[in-house]
Amino acid sequence: MGVKSLGNSLASFRYRFGGTGKRASSSRPEPRVSATGGTTTTFDSYKAHIFEAGTSDNFVVTSGSGTIDLLVVGGGGGGASGGPGQGGGGGAGAVIYELGYPVTPGTYPITIGTGGAAGTPASRGGTTSFSTTHQAYGGGGGNRGGAGSDGGSGGGGGGGTPSFGGGNAVPGSSTAPGNATIYGNNGGTGGNPFGGGGGGGAGGAGGDGPGATDTGGPGGDGIRIDIVPGSTGPVTLPAPEIPLGYYWGGGGGGDDGGSRPGVPGGIGGGGGSEDPGGAGGGSAWTTGGTGSDSTGGPGGAGTGGGGGGASSSSEVGGDGGSGIIIIRYLV
Repeated sequence: MGVKSLGNSLASFRYRFGGTGKRASSSRPEPRVSATGGTTTTFDSYKAHIFEAGTSDNFVVTSGSGTIDLLVVGGGGGGASGGPGQGGGGGAGAVIYELGYPVTPGTYPITIGTGGAAGTPASRGGTTSFSTTHQAYGGGGGNRGGAGSDGGSGGGGGGGTPSFGGGNAVPGSSTAPGNATIYGNNGGTGGNPFGGGGGGGAGGAGGDGPGATDTGGPGGDGIRIDIVPGSTGPVTLPAPEIPLGYYWGGGGGGDDGGSRPGVPGGIGGGGGSEDPGGAGGGSAWTTGGTGSDSTGGPGGAGTGGGGGGASSSSEVGGDGGSGIIIIRYLV
């Protein structure tokens, strides 16, 4: 689907629903940028700086004026705990992607959004920001007994009677210049009488809980943006090891279907729990946690993935995954 205009207040950027990431390619004018901060790696003719939760570095351009490619991901929303009714999965954090952003020597403050905590309702993920120009809103928390909360991608609604709506993607809460693209989608609706809705992902909306089948909705799809190598799996960098070729998906909704496996989260999102017995379906990307018969799976650290929802009053949802910033430029 295409880019959607969002009025005068949002005319300075675009907000894309769904789609897939594109391999970055851009040319740079001289002089080249030289900078410090984060975990760094070089590949081809590029240098990349990677900032994860818990780091206090800033991106500091020490010399040169040029352009950078920039990826900013908000923290994922938490999955809702269950009972009565099943908990909705957390939404993924908003994803901002920009090629050719101009920088000059100076310090660009970095803030990495934390994942939202599981609960009833679950918490929204934290906002990730690059300076004051790029701010990726955290994913909405899933809910039980109510609608999912709004966020970068919306949280899933709780299963129950009546069913409850999913949260909406909120483009106005994420900011970026005119050349940036912002990704996010709505959360799924909870089923009636059972099944939590899946959290929205960067590449697609969360699934609705079917209701009559007591099955939670799957987490919304993530997207892949190849700003650094590693689109087919983890790449080992200087400690800590960082999986690259990122995906950001919503958490799966809570399930209540006997021994059937719980529903999966989107790529990067946690799987929903299932009651009783069967293990929750895990994310297709290894950094998204698999749900169990007692908890929803967590979103993957550094993915902005949403946490999985839980199915009964004795179970808890999964926490959302923290956000990340990746910067690259020609050297």
